[in-house]
Amino acid sequence: MAKKLSILITLILTISIGLLGCGKSANETSSKDNSGEKDVYKLSFNIQIPATHKFHTDVVKPWADLVEKETNGKVKIEIYNSGALGTLATAYDDIKGAVYDIGYVSPGLHLDSNLYPLTIGDLPFGITDPIVKAKVLGKLSDKYMKDAFKEATLLTISSTDSYQLYSKEPVKSIKDVKEQKIIAQGAERIETVKGWGAVPVSLGLEQIYESLEKKTVNQTTYTSVGAVGLKLYEVAPYLTKIDLGATTLVFLINTESLNQLPADLKKQFVEELGPKLGEMTGEMYKSQADSAIKEYGEKVKSKGGQVTTLSGEELKAFKKPSEKIWNHWAEEANRKGYSGNEILKEFEKLIEKEGVELPF
Repeated sequence: MAKKLSILITLILTISIGLLGCGKSANETSSKDNSGEKDVYKLSFNIQIPATHKFHTDVVKPWADLVEKETNGKVKIEIYNSGALGTLATAYDDIKGAVYDIGYVSPGLHLDSNLYPLTIGDLPFGITDPIVKAKVLGKLSDKYMKDAFKEATLLTISSTDSYQLYSKEPVKSIKDVKEQKIIAQGAERIETVKGWGAVPVSLGLEQIYESLEKKTVNQTTYTSVGAVGLKLYEVAPYLTKIDLGATTLVFLINTESLNQLPADLKKQFVEELGPKLGEMTGEMYKSQADSAIKEYGEKVKSKGGQVTTLSGEELKAFKKPSEKIWNHWAEEANRKGYSGNEILKEFEKLIEKEGVELPF
């Protein structure tokens, strides 16, 4: 009897160990394809916009297809739309914590992180061209942020097209925004809105449409490509072109997820596929910006809406309160232990070299 019991226990333990060996840990990214001949590494990519948005259709989906092609099917990108795995406000911690593998971060939403030097890219009325922004911030990152990317590895830096102003009523001068509730993301834009005498409201992208629809806010700042993607023309028939500046997008991959890839694939991601994602993002936003504004104007025409281009003096009035924000950026960077004054001077020198006129 004891012998039979011993055999039974041994059998149970053998089966249990075998079953455990068949499983994979939650952090493991590889699996066998249908033929069982090679490992397939699946990487989750969380993005904040719906599948109908051009960032998905023209950038993320084509890039995912490119990754699969260029890695001979060894890497598959699983896309999660509409912030299904986390919001933009938690993106940096989510990527570092492996909530998902790949994502993008807006540095202005993470002021206490080691991404702070990149918030300079969102200074109001600074860089409006996503291609220029990628060049400038890439050089600043190389010079001042060598040790910044440990738990999350930098894939590339890019940006959206420039932010404009969308409203339920016409905005033709700075007087038309005073005491109005305006959605703004990022510290610099929030301070800009305050400088206009308006009330900044910090909401996620997924809340913009509903807030305008329910009239809990009257106006919002957002990109022209993004505004068309979110169909803001249905709830805000007036677009005022102010070129507030583009939002920096820092694309990151969880370092542990990256290190799980074989050496050749890891090198391919860092040297080729990551930078390609930035190029595709910048090219899409730059090429689509003007046509998006035109499309917005056509969409709102039947509602009596319009696109307004401000006069030089009126635009100057919108810009004026932002000068102190530029100076404050250097002071805050100094306080955080960075060479704020030096970085600001380098930033101004780089953007002028790219043919961008300083706003002040």
